[in-house]
Amino acid sequence: MTIAEFVYTILLKPRPLRRAANAAIRALLPGRIRVGEATVWLNPDDPVISGALTLGVYERGEIAYFRSRFGADMTFVDIGANVGLYSALALSTPGFRGRVLAIEPHSESRLYLQKTIESNAAAATGAALVCGHAASDRAETLTLYKNPENKGDNRLYPDPLLRGEETVAADTLDNICRRYGIASAQFIKIDVQGAEARVIRGASGLLAASGDCILMTEFWPYGLSRCGADGLEYLEMLRDLGFRLYELTGSRGVLESVSSPRALVERTQGRRYANLVGVKGNRATA
Repeated sequence: MTIAEFVYTILLKPRPLRRAANAAIRALLPGRIRVGEATVWLNPDDPVISGALTLGVYERGEIAYFRSRFGADMTFVDIGANVGLYSALALSTPGFRGRVLAIEPHSESRLYLQKTIESNAAAATGAALVCGHAASDRAETLTLYKNPENKGDNRLYPDPLLRGEETVAADTLDNICRRYGIASAQFIKIDVQGAEARVIRGASGLLAASGDCILMTEFWPYGLSRCGADGLEYLEMLRDLGFRLYELTGSRGVLESVSSPRALVERTQGRRYANLVGVKGNRATA
């Protein structure tokens, strides 16, 4: 559990305190911020992600790693794009000439994602696309359960933290990428609150065609289990697909090899999670 999570889930657990804190954060939010050369539009009704971005404490290690490894000619698939931070970082890469496909089923977040894409795409020569489907292991209609206090915590299963629902269309990542003319990807980010295994099961064609690929994915066994998957099996699935697995740690985005998948599962129980990087082919890790 991070310091921010401790403050939000323990110190601010009483609802009156949380409401007051959220109101104060919302009042301070600007319409958009700069992250390096990237412009990111913020959801003014999201005190968690928008607040963390405004304060400069959001996913510092992941951002550092992404910026150090993303290349101007890469195709990037951003699954669970939210307001588009990583898509913006990709598009603002100097000399960008690749492609970005940002996937976000939550209609409210997608409004700000579209603005983020438009603000950064003008300076890039590559293509930028937005998809409103959820990436899954089959074509179907799903219920997205929404967290009103954290718009990055919408999930495909019910939970006491979640209030409100939205019906969304889902399809496999293979089908989605095919429709947008993407045959392979060199960088993929997945952050879908436990539905990561569903995404991977629906991406066998894309991943087979992506010989050199970096995968950045959240690893949360509790969320995976609520979506019908197993944490250890998810790690084995990634390895079977040819990915060498590393844990992304620290604010500078340091990689540590996952030598014992079972030990990683054991120390990421309950609310605990890890940030994983899978490296396939000749992509460097150092």
